[in-house]
Amino acid sequence: MGRIGRFKNLETPLLLPVINPKKQILSIDEIKKLGFKAIITNSYIIYKDKELRERALKKGLHALLNFDGMIMTDSGSYQLYSYGKIEVSPEEIVRFQEKIKSDIGVILDIPSPPDVGYERALRDLEETYRRGRISRKLVKDMLLVGTVQGSTFLELREASAKKMAELDFDIYAIGGVVPVMEEYRFSKLVEIIFSSKKFIPLNKPVHLFGCGHPMVFPLAVALGCDIFDSASYALYAREGRYITQEGTLKLAEMLEFPCSCEVCTAYSPKELMKLEAGEREALLAKHNLYACLQEIKRVKQAIYEGSLWELLQERCRGHARLLSALRKILSYDFTSYDPVTKKTAFFYGGEESLGRPEVKRHFKRLNNLTPGKKLVLLNKKNNILSDEEYHVCIFSPVFGVIPTEIEDVYPLSQHEVPGFYESELKFAKEFVKEYAKRFKEVLTEKELEGVEIQGSEVYKVKAIADYLFGKNVGEVLFNGEIRVERARTGKIRRIYSKDTLLATLRPRDGFLILTIEGAKRMLKLRYPKNRVVVDSRVEEFVEEGKNVFAKFVVDADEEIAPYQEVIVVNEEDELLATGTAILNAREMKVFDRGIAVKTRHCIKK
Repeated sequence: MGRIGRFKNLETPLLLPVINPKKQILSIDEIKKLGFKAIITNSYIIYKDKELRERALKKGLHALLNFDGMIMTDSGSYQLYSYGKIEVSPEEIVRFQEKIKSDIGVILDIPSPPDVGYERALRDLEETYRRGRISRKLVKDMLLVGTVQGSTFLELREASAKKMAELDFDIYAIGGVVPVMEEYRFSKLVEIIFSSKKFIPLNKPVHLFGCGHPMVFPLAVALGCDIFDSASYALYAREGRYITQEGTLKLAEMLEFPCSCEVCTAYSPKELMKLEAGEREALLAKHNLYACLQEIKRVKQAIYEGSLWELLQERCRGHARLLSALRKILSYDFTSYDPVTKKTAFFYGGEESLGRPEVKRHFKRLNNLTPGKKLVLLNKKNNILSDEEYHVCIFSPVFGVIPTEIEDVYPLSQHEVPGFYESELKFAKEFVKEYAKRFKEVLTEKELEGVEIQGSEVYKVKAIADYLFGKNVGEVLFNGEIRVERARTGKIRRIYSKDTLLATLRPRDGFLILTIEGAKRMLKLRYPKNRVVVDSRVEEFVEEGKNVFAKFVVDADEEIAPYQEVIVVNEEDELLATGTAILNAREMKVFDRGIAVKTRHCIKK
């Protein structure tokens, strides 16, 4: 569920350094130099300090901190959690945040400790909702954050998310998880985030409070968290601890710095240890914050190129508790959020790869095919195409079987796997065993001698259409006198009905790209599975080739995932255009800004 998003002038995933308004270990200027455009500070600390309060009320928060970017203010919930009470009302602290010109304020929620009693967690949840309802009415100009609570009770997390979603906050936060992370209970963290995300509006940013260590960022982003705050860079520096992507090291026990930031290239661990405490802490804090920011950038790049799963697997193998959390993630189904095609290949990274969305999607799509009665199992590719009688498949340790007619479709030929141990082959062998039960007869490569398989190009493209768009779509799309044109490479490139182009086959991922004529044929199916319905107000613009914006999507077929080829229709189910989905079906229905479909072909062009 990792995504790159924008709100105001900020881009997510976003890291907010925590600024202590009384005594900051790393200067604001240094934080600006690192490239941060947003920070978070504590409004309750400012409120309680007479001098700070008067300066903030007179000059504003930005002048107080000498920061001209976006500033978020926490409300004192951490102090409430730590000390049991604070000296301000929920209403007053929200008003105060708006008075000092905070860009993003937070309600004064009640954080429940992990594993607290059910009754107390429920009581805290209900009080948080009451405060959220009151606070929502008070705020006029400031963005407001509503916090999801519920301790470690997943049903309460779901209930809290549902109730808070009713109040339409600008940003949603998942709170009460710092102790869970401190105890390395990452599997429980996965459950808490997933239970909360199920009911948080998809078009709102999600802040995971207290998540400030880079080893957790890929995990949290993959679960759909967008914003993080880090006080760890300063806290760890005071303790002489050095942050890396894989964990934290003690400075006194280090020989070399595994980093090339400004601090690590200027000093060795021994040299840093010899400095005065204040200078050493500031330099160490600078490195720690740099390490956090670098991991956020690495995660963002992975989302952009489609390799977030690979990064997640790499990072989670660095710690046993993280690996356990990854396996917990794979118990959920993310296929509707995972892009159907990516810029990078599928790289096998251990047995956890067998539970990835691409594999689950393949198993589901195999049911779209209408294979012959006889299964032919090959150990490797040998250019034999299936036909109406013989279903020719290549055995795959990851995908079980790869029917030869769809072998070019992503990721079936765009994946890298190593040699496998017998224990790793168990999953694929069991799948093949079950798959073979569907067929009247099973043949191996040795038993093919003298057997003639009449595989055809038309059978192939029909199978690809079924695999991508749904059962029996190929027969409707490529019915009649079909002609296939190949590129110089020998690969199928275009599919015609006589002289009318119906679709092209994209070389990089084997996807069928429909023309308007192809889309017209597909709409003969009563309910194809890749339709996006738009508001009549924008019908004319879409017909002329303009992109479809999410706010004008009336409906979308449930199975639509990012980068899927879709048909755009009006509310009378009349064809307007074809294009590529940028969002999945659920996102299209709730987002009120941004592109839902990039239009490719339109009726009027």
